[in-house]
Amino acid sequence: MSEQSFCKSSEKVANQTFHTDRPDLPECFQLSVLSWLPCIYLWAVCPIYLFYLKRNNRGYIMMSIMNRFKTVFGLLLWIVCWTDLFYTFHELRQGNTQPPIYFVTPLVLGMTMLLATFLIQFERLRGVQSSGVLFIFWFLCVLCAIVPFRSKILQASSQSEVNDKLRFTTFYFYFAFVVCELILCCFNEKPPLFSNVVTDPNPCPEATAGFLSTMTFWWFTRWVHTGVCIPMPHP
Repeated sequence: MSEQSFCKSSEKVANQTFHTDRPDLPECFQLSVLSWLPCIYLWAVCPIYLFYLKRNNRGYIMMSIMNRFKTVFGLLLWIVCWTDLFYTFHELRQGNTQPPIYFVTPLVLGMTMLLATFLIQFERLRGVQSSGVLFIFWFLCVLCAIVPFRSKILQASSQSEVNDKLRFTTFYFYFAFVVCELILCCFNEKPPLFSNVVTDPNPCPEATAGFLSTMTFWWFTRWVHTGVCIPMPHP
């Protein structure tokens, strides 16, 4: 199956990408590679991660407000993706046939968002306070959505009226929700129930640091600040 049959045929792609004052990536590349990359990552690591969670049960975490927001945003992302899919079927019934990419990408994204929502709850049941797997996934989603976000802004500014208003709207909702998921994923959940109580008056922050804090060594700044504030005993 050729690119023209799988994606919407586009004329003068090279001129639109390189020979212009506002270069932009082809729509087929945006709908395929940029959309599928986060999905491929999550589905690839999911079997190993689920096996790890089953072997490492840290306890049960009560559902917090932050966890509820994560779950709601995940379900909303699933609804947004499948809205595009059902709209494509509606266009097909109206006689406006779309390329297969308009069926495949919303389906793949919708299934992946359901998987991410499942992982949010499964991690909570296994006592995961900060998820590195989901943080990378949401980061990839935001990173890969920046290019289509810019592309749609350029299209809207160059056209007097947007032709595909529904897909424009659903994409803006998609971008907003993945950004919210990424922000929420930066914060830690509460400790699991019946976990060991820390009695050390000056515990090391690394033990409770989240994934982002561990990767950026932000916990070390807090540790240095705490260490400086504690008066040293006299000999």
